[in-house]
Amino acid sequence: MGNDRAAKEPRMKFRRIGGFYQLNVTDLQDLRYALELDEAHWALNSIDLDSMYTDRQFLNFVDDDHNGMIRVDEVKRAIRWYLDRIKPDSDPGAGTDVLHLDAINSDTPDGAILSAAARVVLENLGTPDASSLTLSQIRNDKQIIASPGNNGDGVITPGGLSGSGVINPHSTADELLAGRIKTIMATVGSVKDLTGEDGIDGKLLDAFIAGTQTFLDWKNAPAKDPATLLPFGENTAAFHSRYAALKDRIDQFFLNSAALRFLPDSSARLVKVDAVADIMNAATVRDFLDTVTIAEPSAAEELDFDAPLNPLFADALEAFAADPAVQPFLAGRKLSVRSWRNLKATIAPYANWLGAKPGDTYDKFDPAELAAMLTDGSMEQLRSLIESDLAVAREISAYDQLLKLVLFNRFLLPFLNNYVCLSDLFNPHGPAMLQSGKLVMDGRHFTLAMQIKNIAEHKRIATMSDICVGYVEITTGPTTALRKLTLAVAITSGNMRNLFIGKRGVFFTPDGVLWDARVIDFIQQPVSVSEALRMPFYRFGEFVTKQADKYFTSKSADAQKAMEKNIATGALPLPPAPAPAAKVQQTPAFSGSMLLMGGGIGIAAIGSMIAFIVKSLQNVSILNVLAVLFGIILIFGGPMVVISLVKLYRRNMARFLEANACAVNRPMRLSRKMGAIFTFTPPLPASSLIREDLVDIFHGPIPRHRLRWTLITILLCVLALAATYWFWGKKYFEKPEPKPAVKVEAPAAPVPDTQPRDNTGGERQQPVTGPAAVAQLNRK
Repeated sequence: MGNDRAAKEPRMKFRRIGGFYQLNVTDLQDLRYALELDEAHWALNSIDLDSMYTDRQFLNFVDDDHNGMIRVDEVKRAIRWYLDRIKPDSDPGAGTDVLHLDAINSDTPDGAILSAAARVVLENLGTPDASSLTLSQIRNDKQIIASPGNNGDGVITPGGLSGSGVINPHSTADELLAGRIKTIMATVGSVKDLTGEDGIDGKLLDAFIAGTQTFLDWKNAPAKDPATLLPFGENTAAFHSRYAALKDRIDQFFLNSAALRFLPDSSARLVKVDAVADIMNAATVRDFLDTVTIAEPSAAEELDFDAPLNPLFADALEAFAADPAVQPFLAGRKLSVRSWRNLKATIAPYANWLGAKPGDTYDKFDPAELAAMLTDGSMEQLRSLIESDLAVAREISAYDQLLKLVLFNRFLLPFLNNYVCLSDLFNPHGPAMLQSGKLVMDGRHFTLAMQIKNIAEHKRIATMSDICVGYVEITTGPTTALRKLTLAVAITSGNMRNLFIGKRGVFFTPDGVLWDARVIDFIQQPVSVSEALRMPFYRFGEFVTKQADKYFTSKSADAQKAMEKNIATGALPLPPAPAPAAKVQQTPAFSGSMLLMGGGIGIAAIGSMIAFIVKSLQNVSILNVLAVLFGIILIFGGPMVVISLVKLYRRNMARFLEANACAVNRPMRLSRKMGAIFTFTPPLPASSLIREDLVDIFHGPIPRHRLRWTLITILLCVLALAATYWFWGKKYFEKPEPKPAVKVEAPAAPVPDTQPRDNTGGERQQPVTGPAAVAQLNRK
C-alpha cells in the first residue's frame, strides 16, 4: 500500500541536458519542486543581468537587491512570491501574456489587494467585466490613470466631471461642479493629478472654503455695524480715498507747526531749503515742491485752506476741504489740530476694516455667487468625489505589485528554463533568454551570441571551453546617436575557411532591431570533424605554397640584384651566337634508310623502358604504395587530427557561459548535434524553384546529388582496379619463385666448341638489342 501511494504521488522529472540531469520545469508544480531541489542540482546559481535577453523590468523585479546579478536565493524568493499569490490548483496562464484573474489567491491579504487592483485597472480601461488581464493592458499606465476620478491620487479635475471621469457628463449637477472646480482653481490654485491635468485636492478645497468664508465675513462686516464702519454713509469709501492720499502730508504740517510753536525762533530754519538749481526745469521744481510742507507752518497749529498752499497738493487740499465729511470738523476754512485728530479717529475703524481685506483674489467674483457655493451643497459633493478617488488609492498603489505579478506569470517559467535547467538553450525551435540574437554571416546563422563587456577577460576563460569563438562588434542607429555592443559568438559547426577578422554581416535582436556586425577577434579552435580531417591538407598546401613563394621570391631577388650589379659595373651581354650552318641535304635514299633505322632503334628503346618499369614494379606491392601515402598523411596531419578530435569531444558549454559571468554548476559537453543547433545553414524554402543558368553549370558549386554520384563512381572504379589486379595482375606484378638447383654428380664430358666464330678466329658476337644497341650506335 505504501509503495502504491508513493507511486501515485507526483515526482520530480529530470532530463539529461549537456551531459547531466536537470529538472524539467513545465508547470506550477515544477516551481515548487525547484524550491525543494538542492542548489547544486540547478544549472546556474548566478548570472549577470546583461547576459539575459528578456524583459528588463522582469529582471529588475527578480534582482531585488539591484546589484546587477541574479543569484539563486533571489530566484527562490521570486518563486515563493509568485506561488503565494496564485491558487495552488489553478491555471493562471503561466508562460503567456494573459493572467486569469480567478487564479489570484484572494484568500490572502496580498492576493485580495491584487485582485481588487486588477478590477480597478480593468474599470479604468473600460473593460470592468473582463476575466483576465494582459501584459499590454497593465503596461498601459497612461490610460489606467487617465480616469481622474478613479486613479487614487485624490485630485479631481474639471475634465473628469465633464466627460473623462466616472460622473455622468450630461447632468446639470456635474457641469455645475465643473464650474465650481474652475472657480476654486482660480482662487486658491491647482495641483497636477497623475494624468498631468490641473485639478484640486482636499487641501485646496479646505483652503477655498476657509478663504471664501473669511472674505464673506469681511465683506459683510460694514453692513452689520454701519455706525462704526460707515461713519459717513455711502460717502465713506470716497472720502477715505481723499483722506488716505493727504493723511501723511497733513500730519507733517501739524508736526512742523507744533515745532514752530515750541521753538518760535526756528521758523526760518523750518522753511529754509536749498535754492532750486534750475527753476526752468519742471522736474527739478516738482522735486523741490515735494520736499516742502503743504502750507507754511503755523504756530496756532491750524491749516488755513485760504492761505497759500503747495501748488503740488493745492487741488487735492481744496477737494478735501470741500468734502461733506470734512465740513463738521472745519472752523470756517481752517482745520485745527484737534479737529484733525477727531477726524482721524472717526475714519480709523473703516481704515482698519479696509486694511484687513483678505487679498484681492475674490474681487473678481460676485460675493453672492461665493456665498451660494458655500451653501448649495456643492462643496460637500466635491469632497465626496475626492474621498471616492482616495478610496482606490490602496488598489492603485498596488499597481507595481500587479505589474510584477503579470510579468512573473509571463516570464518566470521561461526564465527558470534558462536558469534551473537549460532546456530552452538547446531548443532549436526558438531563441533562449541566454541568446542575444542571431548573427547572419558567411551564408550561415550563428545563434549562440552573448553580450560581453571585456574581450580580454572573456577570452581568458572561454579559451578553456575548446569552442571556437568569434568576437563581433555590432552598431546601429544614426551617426549622432550610434549604439555599439560587443558580442561573443560561438562557431559550433561547419568550417572557418571563409571567416576572418574584418568580415562583416548583420545581427538581428529578438526585438527586431537590425545591427551592422564586424568580426574583430577570434579564439581559434576546431569547429567540426570534417574540418579537422581536411585541416592537415589545408595546412600542408599552405606550407608548400609559402615555401614556393619564399623560394621564387629569393630567386627573383637574386636575379634582380645580379642585374643591378651588371648595370652598375657597365657589363654588356655577350653577342648572340652565330646561326648554325645549314645542313647538307641528303639524298632521299640515304635519308629513308637512316629514318627507318632510327625508328627501329626508338621502338627498341621504348620496349626496353617498358620492360624496365615492369621489372621494377615486380618488386613493388600496392599495399606498400598505400602504406607510404598513409604514412606521409599520418606524419603531416596525424597529430593535428587527433588533437582536433580530442578538442571537439571536450567542447564545454559551461566554460563559454562562465566566461560571461555565469555560475554554472557542472560541465556541459557540446556534441556535434548540439553544435548544429547554434551554427547552421538555413534550408531553401520548400516551394523554391531552382533554375541553373549556363554560368552556374560551369562555375557554380557541384550540387549535392551530383557530388554523391561522383563519389560513388570513383569508388566503383577503385574497386574495379582492385579486382583486376587481384585476378589478372598477380602474374605480371608478383615476382616468381626461383626453381630449385639441380645437383650434378660428376663432371660432364667436354662439350665440343660449337660457338660460331668470325673470320679472324675469334668468337662471333651476339646481336645487341635494346638500350645497348642505341649506345653502340652512338659510339659509331
